[in-house]
Amino acid sequence: MSENKGKEGFTLGLALMDAIPVVAFGIDMALLAKPLQSKLFLLGAVISLIAGSCMVVYKLLLAIAKKEVPGLKKVMPIGMSAGWLIMIAAAVINRSKISLPSMWAAVSSMPACIFFLLGITFFAAFIIYFKTKFNADSAKDNWIEEILNAGTQVCILIGVILATA
Repeated sequence: MSENKGKEGFTLGLALMDAIPVVAFGIDMALLAKPLQSKLFLLGAVISLIAGSCMVVYKLLLAIAKKEVPGLKKVMPIGMSAGWLIMIAAAVINRSKISLPSMWAAVSSMPACIFFLLGITFFAAFIIYFKTKFNADSAKDNWIEEILNAGTQVCILIGVILATA
């Protein structure tokens, strides 16, 4: 661990805000893994969830202990990428269990489609902001990133709940 230099404004509130999309993603994946009945999909989801949790712990340590653990921050992109690749592979392997017409009917149903569209909108804003203005050392930029990320994940979660109900 190293001293927290240049990380002013990384508060407990920011760390807890970072937990919202991680929790929403975990619930999403649990809901989606159940009908697929794929241990491989579940493995990918767990890897992605652990990677996201590492970033939450990273920010908690910054906020509470005023310590930076760079290794935790590096787990996020690697773990998320690996987890998503595994989930995509599982979906391809188990494609016979996936009915695209049924999935489309559920995703495009009202009001689920509104939340999916909102989630896509938040995600697009997240990507644009992340690629054009994001500074990882800026608490303000991290707040904006987490608000957009939370908006994305919560809207998608509501859409998934409505689509699978």
